[in-house]
Amino acid sequence: MKKTLKILGLVVGGLLALFIIAAVALTLLFDPNDYKDSIIKAVKDQTGRELRIEGKLGWSFFPWVGIETGKLELGNAPGFGPEPFARLDGAGAKVKLLPLLRKQIVVDTVFLDGLKLNLAKNAAGKTNWDDLLTPAGKEKPAEKPAEKPAPGMEAGLISGISINKVDIRKADVTWKDQASNAQYAVRNLDLQTGKIVVGEPVDLQLGFDVESGKPPVSKHLDLKSRIKLDLEKQSLDITNLALAFDESRLSGTLAIRNFDKPAYRVDLALDQIDLDRYMPAPAPADAAKPAAAAPAEPVEIPLSLLRSLDLQGKLGIQKLKAMNLRSTDVTVQVSAKSGLITLGPNKAKLYNGSYAGRTALDVRGKQPALKLDEQLSSVDIGSFLNDAQLFPYFSGTGDVRLQLTANGLDAAQIKRTLNGTTNIALKNGTISGIDMLKRIDEARELYDKARGKPVTSKRQQGEKTVFSSLSASVQVDNGVARNSDFLLQSDLLRANGKGSADLVKEMFDYRLDVMRTKDEGKKCASIPMQVSGTFSNPSFAIDIGEIVKCQAQKQVEEKKTEVKEKVEQKIEQKLKDKLKFLK
Repeated sequence: MKKTLKILGLVVGGLLALFIIAAVALTLLFDPNDYKDSIIKAVKDQTGRELRIEGKLGWSFFPWVGIETGKLELGNAPGFGPEPFARLDGAGAKVKLLPLLRKQIVVDTVFLDGLKLNLAKNAAGKTNWDDLLTPAGKEKPAEKPAEKPAPGMEAGLISGISINKVDIRKADVTWKDQASNAQYAVRNLDLQTGKIVVGEPVDLQLGFDVESGKPPVSKHLDLKSRIKLDLEKQSLDITNLALAFDESRLSGTLAIRNFDKPAYRVDLALDQIDLDRYMPAPAPADAAKPAAAAPAEPVEIPLSLLRSLDLQGKLGIQKLKAMNLRSTDVTVQVSAKSGLITLGPNKAKLYNGSYAGRTALDVRGKQPALKLDEQLSSVDIGSFLNDAQLFPYFSGTGDVRLQLTANGLDAAQIKRTLNGTTNIALKNGTISGIDMLKRIDEARELYDKARGKPVTSKRQQGEKTVFSSLSASVQVDNGVARNSDFLLQSDLLRANGKGSADLVKEMFDYRLDVMRTKDEGKKCASIPMQVSGTFSNPSFAIDIGEIVKCQAQKQVEEKKTEVKEKVEQKIEQKLKDKLKFLK
């Protein structure tokens, strides 16, 4: 038996030695560069494009089966200019030979150097890689039923796959869309990974520059993370995330389950971000607009996407700027499942106060249903409204509570179906654009002029109204906000108001009754003012007719009182005279 095993070992060893000798002989005697012309011709026949092989082709057979190339260049599709479709400074990969005998695939470093890939789409919507998917003059072959793998080639016979490292250096990818004139580029892309083993976590490091716009603006991105991909369980886990983009640093974890119907789980923290710097620049105010330009189409809520969304997550932001509003210590929580999306409870610090709120969007029915419950507490309202570019007429510290519902597919429908309540309470602030004390004096002047009396000017400097407190509750019905309990007070002034604001048309229709505090309780002390116009340009008008009417009624009442007093005086005098006569 021992003799038999010895003979078998000698035979196997001899065969292995012959295999090694043959492999060495092949690498010495066979030069792949002799076949450059054949390779170039084959690419030309299959794609119609020119292939240039500037560098040398190298290969190895033992102990690694590998291929390595120098500079390559593949021509562009017709009609896309003279620049090459792709250019490469070098690339290579090796597979270890002996582990293949044990049904294991062991890949050494896969490297790619200096890739320049130019992607484009013409005005007709055709890309410069369409011909590579279906070469010109050749029909796409009909799909054949999947064949059973040959004996010994079943996937289950591969016991393991590993890649020692992936190394991509100095890659550039550009995209040009001739239809929209959009132009983007990813430049200086570097990607390095740790050892890749199926089902095991792998460390990844990625960096590149993003260019966009005209002239191009460049942003740099760096990413480090650990990634675990499990195809059997259909899961992806990203941990130890460290993403740097511009001045922002993002960290945390991300998980995806079930790739067919993905479920996302997110826990992220961001140190700071200015979202406004990534928004399109607004068009100049004096930009000429085509006379026959059609109104912009409303942006509809993507129902199918939201209904399929499965997301649970939390995002913390230390410093945030969005829509020109600034906040700190932001916490956003999101839950989305089966068409019910909830944002909150959310919180933040902003403008010397705080924000707390919850927003729910229900897209399970035909019409999306929106529900808002938002509150600002002790917020510097003036700075807030000024930065938000909303009603920049108020200042002061105050509380605002919104409890609103709406239905609709776009912003216009949501405005038209807005219902609920809003409560406002401000203190120690101002209303800019109007001086109510000044308007009281003007009203008196106009009335005195109408009566022919001399006018004494009591005008004050500055167009603002100072108040110590301001409060109002608002009822919103189908996009129209109504209020009947507006109250403004200060040491010198008191104002009551009621009216409405059309949120769809952005128009005011409001009545204020204003008086000096010292005249409170006096007849006709209140000056009626009408607030009307647009949200962006409201106007204030004094109702002189009401003043004249009130004064006329006052004079009648005073005359009646005067006559009554005279009659009473005469009756009293007659009674006194009669009493004297009786005595």
